[in-house]
Amino acid sequence: MRSIVDQSAGAKQFSHVPDAISLDHYAGSSMSPRRADFEGPVAANGMPARDLGLLLLDLYALASRTGIGEFENSFFLLLADHLSFDAGWTGVATHTSDGPVMHNSFTYQLAAEFFPSWTRVRDHDPLAQATSQSYGHAIAISIVEPGIDARFRDWAVKCGLAQLMCVCTLDHRFGLTTFLSVYRRALDKPFTNEDLRKLEDVIPHLAACLTINRSFQLTRERPAGAATPAPARALCDRFGTVHQADLSFAALLRDEWPSYDNEQLPHPLAQYLRGDIRQPFVGETLHIGCTPLVGLFQLEARPRSPLDRLSPRELLAIRLYGDGL
Repeated sequence: MRSIVDQSAGAKQFSHVPDAISLDHYAGSSMSPRRADFEGPVAANGMPARDLGLLLLDLYALASRTGIGEFENSFFLLLADHLSFDAGWTGVATHTSDGPVMHNSFTYQLAAEFFPSWTRVRDHDPLAQATSQSYGHAIAISIVEPGIDARFRDWAVKCGLAQLMCVCTLDHRFGLTTFLSVYRRALDKPFTNEDLRKLEDVIPHLAACLTINRSFQLTRERPAGAATPAPARALCDRFGTVHQADLSFAALLRDEWPSYDNEQLPHPLAQYLRGDIRQPFVGETLHIGCTPLVGLFQLEARPRSPLDRLSPRELLAIRLYGDGL
């Protein structure tokens, strides 16, 4: 079993970690699995290739059918049929010279204090350090192994975690890392090499499905047959990192900021996200509205119109005049 317990002294600080979102309040998906739509030998038969194929068949279908949060919860329910575990944690981060920066994450069957208490021992987490240096390779540890930092061991014991396994993968298009951690609570049930392989098989597909899920989020609730063109949309986090965006969104932003690269929002827009988002962002050429969405922000951009230059009082006068008052 591949494991890692050695840590270099003076680990760099993790920073800017938003709260994780608990999946405990999400109900299990009631929709039928995609495999049920097919005739023939599509039932699980204990063979690794068949089992993985069925998981992926259902997973890609869920990516397009479920909302953010609901998808992550459904993923863990599917994974539980493929791999034995008691709790899990998944999310998206970027790795910087100062360590990982968490953008959004979801906990499954973990206590509310799991995440805030982890932030106090994150510099001593051997899994986070090792997997960020070896994308696609799963790492597992047992909490009783020698060499584990005492602070991290105490944290795991308080959370009731005896076996820990983690893997992450990097999507070069947006520079985002998707991570997946699963845990067992029993000391006598360590993760095996087969368990490591299963997690490695799944992680690129989880990252791909997250992209699909976010893309469908951008197309949901668009009014059919609307008289005005639909706004360009993007999903980002409070750091200004873009998770998914329409092609038209990038084009609109380049009208305002020609050097925009579709990965990190321009500084004025990133600053806007940390302020009062109840008011739209109005630039020289565009107008952007913002809606909080399960730990992320959905941006809707359109070209700026002459009406955007009017004060609220002027807009009220125009509406009253249009109503014949």
